[in-house]
Amino acid sequence: MKIGINVKLGIAAGIINCIAWYLIARSENYYSFNVEQYRYYVTLLLLLAGIPASTYLERKTNNGFIEFKDALKCGVLYSIVLALIIAIFNYTYYKFIVPDAIDYFVSETKKSMMAAKVKEEDIPKNIEFVTSYFSSFRVFMQTLIIGLLMSLAASAILRKKNLQSFQAN
Repeated sequence: MKIGINVKLGIAAGIINCIAWYLIARSENYYSFNVEQYRYYVTLLLLLAGIPASTYLERKTNNGFIEFKDALKCGVLYSIVLALIIAIFNYTYYKFIVPDAIDYFVSETKKSMMAAKVKEEDIPKNIEFVTSYFSSFRVFMQTLIIGLLMSLAASAILRKKNLQSFQAN
C-alpha cells in the first residue's frame, strides 16, 4: 500500500511540532504557561504552510489539475494526521514526561484567582477536570477544526479543473 504525500507531510509536520514543543518546554523548564502558547503558534504555522503545500503537491502529481473535493481531502487528511500525532504526544507529554504539570497549572490558576481576591466559592469546581485525556482530545479537535477551515480556503484557492474531461463528455 502506497502512503500518499498528504500522510507523509502530516507525519513530518507532527514530528516537527513535537520536537519544537519539547525544546520550547525544556527551555522554559517545563512549568510555564508560555509553552502552550508557543505550541499553538507552531501548530498554526505548520497548518498554514502544510495544507497548501499538500494540496499543491497533489495537484502537481495530477498534471496540474485538482478538483475542490480532492483538494479538500488532501488538506483534511494532512490535518487529521497532524492532529493525531499532536494528541498522542500531548498525552505522552503530560502522562510520562511531566506528569505533575497539570496539577501545577491548576494550583497556579487557583493561586492567581485567590490573589485577585476571588472568593473560594466562586472558583469553578471543574478547574481540576483538565486531565491528560481531556487536553489530548481538546488539542486534537482544535487542530482538526482549524485544519478543516484552512483546507476549505486552500481548496477554493488552489483548485483547477481539467477542461478536457468536460469536453470528452
